[in-house]
Amino acid sequence: AVATSLVLLLLFLGTNWTTIFLGIEERYQEADPADVLGFGKLNAIVDTMIGLVVFALVFFLIGAVVAARRVAKVPTVRLVSTKQPPELSIGTGLTWHLFLSHIWSTGQDAVGNIKSELQLLVPGLKIFLDVDDLKDIGSLEEYIQHSQMILFFLSCGYFRSKNCLREVRSSLEKDKPLVLVQEADPEKGGGTLQALRDECPEDLQPDIFDKDWPLTIWYRINDF
Repeated sequence: AVATSLVLLLLFLGTNWTTIFLGIEERYQEADPADVLGFGKLNAIVDTMIGLVVFALVFFLIGAVVAARRVAKVPTVRLVSTKQPPELSIGTGLTWHLFLSHIWSTGQDAVGNIKSELQLLVPGLKIFLDVDDLKDIGSLEEYIQHSQMILFFLSCGYFRSKNCLREVRSSLEKDKPLVLVQEADPEKGGGTLQALRDECPEDLQPDIFDKDWPLTIWYRINDF
């Protein structure tokens, strides 16, 4: 779109300069168009415009090739059988493939990275994150209802948050499949799994920690 607009602008300028050039030659036969336009011959205007248009097209073509190569280098999940990214499906009445449940104070930066990295690895993946998708805090249970899977980001204070507990209870009541991610860095609100379990209300502990849900530890490693 930018390249097209630039080419149209150059063509517009070329047409105007040509019109002015011809007007000067017709009305002021003794005048030199070069004094006004900087071009003494009409062919010079045409050649300059053609050169600028070609330069603009080549410039944007090179940019498109560079961008395409960068995109091609981004790793994506591919099926062994087809060597192609998986075709994502989502259940009837659902909006998001994944809901990221977390507490702001110790989990906001991590879940932001989780969302961006997952969407790079699996293009088309729809992920609910409050800063992007939350419109009404009173509708948390509805957001859970419209999500296919729920990720609990377990960090200090998560189970002490009223809204996080709403998300947890709603997920369990609706029998949503869970994924657990444990913050490992104590300086970022991390703790042992037992310490995090101890923060959890006793009535919820078996359904979260004893059901063999997938558990991943979140490591903050600069190189990655």
